[in-house]
Amino acid sequence: MNNPSIEELQKRLSPYIDDQGQLTLRSQDIYVIRQNGHKATLINHKDYTSDAMKCIEWCYSPSDYHFFFGSKVEDQKLQQINIMGPALTKVLPWNLSNAQCPPDVNITDLEPGYLLDLRVLQLNRLRAPLRESPQLDVARDTPISKLDPSSTAPIIKFVNDHVPLSEVKQLKQPVPENLYIVSYVNPLLVRDDNQFYPYHIHYLSLDNLNSLETLNLEHGAEDDLNQLQETIEELKASIHRHQDDLIPYLDTIKQNSDTLTAQSLARYYRDAGVQVGAVNPKDLQEESLLVGTVCTVANLQSFLK
Repeated sequence: MNNPSIEELQKRLSPYIDDQGQLTLRSQDIYVIRQNGHKATLINHKDYTSDAMKCIEWCYSPSDYHFFFGSKVEDQKLQQINIMGPALTKVLPWNLSNAQCPPDVNITDLEPGYLLDLRVLQLNRLRAPLRESPQLDVARDTPISKLDPSSTAPIIKFVNDHVPLSEVKQLKQPVPENLYIVSYVNPLLVRDDNQFYPYHIHYLSLDNLNSLETLNLEHGAEDDLNQLQETIEELKASIHRHQDDLIPYLDTIKQNSDTLTAQSLARYYRDAGVQVGAVNPKDLQEESLLVGTVCTVANLQSFLK
């Protein structure tokens, strides 16, 4: 960034954990390792849930829903089985040819790509607690137990729909870097595994993806990440001594954090061939101050053979 302001740097270094120890929406950010493997794109939560993005599927309440994937046949809703289950998978031309597009979205604007289901990635805790912490009151999401039938298109039952034999070849073919992102409407609320909760699916085109911030996965390839982590911690600890030159100082922290993040992505996901993953920020640090934390990762290069 050229001549960043203090506000811009503080925004880019905003915490993943608040002062009460709770995850912030920053924990819902996504790093997408691109097909060429040389860079990763950062998608902030607002980048894929804002009104500017195409919302193609949603279930917000018993009476407010629209199911994009799968056609209606004689009061049935066909659920396309190839996109059910994986956290990251392909959206095929066949999926789109059978889709039910919302009135305000043109189906010709949508292309095959990848579906990333953030509901599958729950940021489960890995690190055991060092000490007993006070039990915090947690806000729970409200499940949807039953859908109200629509007078225009009642759904009697849901039926699984397999890819027809004539289209199975599409599963092996490459798809462009368009993203269909499935996310909970209230991602920071607590949920039970066996309940159904409000969610939506947003479409990000390749152009949308290319307009966002990227990390160079080749930068810092020879760095020792343990040493780099120590450097960042030392910089954070001495921030109070740099009030007169805070902007370049924060910029230095940001550059080091970006290198740490880029090489974590390159080594532990791209090079290892990991397709998708999620790291809970609470397992990476105890405090909420400036840190380069990797949360949800989708490795598109893993689909290329």
